[in-house]
Amino acid sequence: MLEWVTEWTARRPPAQVLHLDTAAAGRSSLATLDAVATHARLEAEVGAYVAQERVAGVLERLSTDVGALLGVPPAGVAFGESATAALTALLGAWPLPAGSRIGVVPGEWGPNAERFARHGYATQLLTTDATGRLDLEALERTLDVDPPAVVHLTQVASHRGLVQPVEEAALRCRAAGVPLWVDAAQAVGHVNTATGADAVYGTSRKWLAGPRGVGFLAVAEPRWAALDVLRLRMLGDDHPPVQYLESHEAHLAGRVGLAAAVREYLADDPAAVTARLAEVGRLTRPALADVPGWAPVDAMDSPCAITALRPTAGQDVAAERTRLLLDHGILTTACVVARAPLEMTGPLLRISPQVDCTLEDLERLARALVG
Repeated sequence: MLEWVTEWTARRPPAQVLHLDTAAAGRSSLATLDAVATHARLEAEVGAYVAQERVAGVLERLSTDVGALLGVPPAGVAFGESATAALTALLGAWPLPAGSRIGVVPGEWGPNAERFARHGYATQLLTTDATGRLDLEALERTLDVDPPAVVHLTQVASHRGLVQPVEEAALRCRAAGVPLWVDAAQAVGHVNTATGADAVYGTSRKWLAGPRGVGFLAVAEPRWAALDVLRLRMLGDDHPPVQYLESHEAHLAGRVGLAAAVREYLADDPAAVTARLAEVGRLTRPALADVPGWAPVDAMDSPCAITALRPTAGQDVAAERTRLLLDHGILTTACVVARAPLEMTGPLLRISPQVDCTLEDLERLARALVG
């Protein structure tokens, strides 16, 4: 195993399960856990707002680091409670006309589409290839003939190993003058997320292995002036617009923990992490391809670590997920159809290992899937 992967494992508490569920919540390092606990204790010792002042430099660096990961200046980053909260803030601030159409692919995260509808927007299905990836030539035609108000892409799908060509889509959307929004909840810390999109949002708790309860929104600088934000007087009126979208009733200890997690991720080299996670996916799918009763639904060469298995013998996926955990100590996710209702036809079992996954781990999973 790569030396830095061995170090990655050593920085974490020993796992009590075979953790193949990073797409739900990653395993935080001891340093990240200590950073959260230390700041929580400091709040109790000196007062929450005094503690916040003492970590101002840490939070500034966090904005810089997350901005670099998402391809925007630090002033274009706002922190909140989750990726969902970030999308809600974006929908509230971006000036879309009533009844606007938002272009999505069939693999779109279901709750996103529900929020679009809640705000009075319709979804416009974009053409994809046989694997579910956005068809870029078809996108060009759509942008020319019948453009939506916004294109929205979930960069890495939640329910399976599907990666959208966001960087290429950003070039085409920019040329057409159509904003591109990106849900990077499963992408940040997993694949490159500095793609040139107009708005990107994500969460701490998955591939960055940060704490739960922290999310972020990044908006490209050319779009700041158009944002409709509430400039609360008590916050001052001289901040960049994106800053007014930040949650100020904040889980500051979580943000401090995320700062530690991001520094570790950057020290490991994002390109190396991305390459390793793609390798993990390429190991996982063939290792599970011949397991009786299960079939991978993803392309074998998909460049991410997520793999989805379709039951072929009538298994109850939720019951199988529970059996794997209770009987074999293996943590996975049962994906219900509501995760991607425009694409999914039945539940899937999701496998999402981290960089430390081994062939022995996958062989253990394969044996457990049989019975």
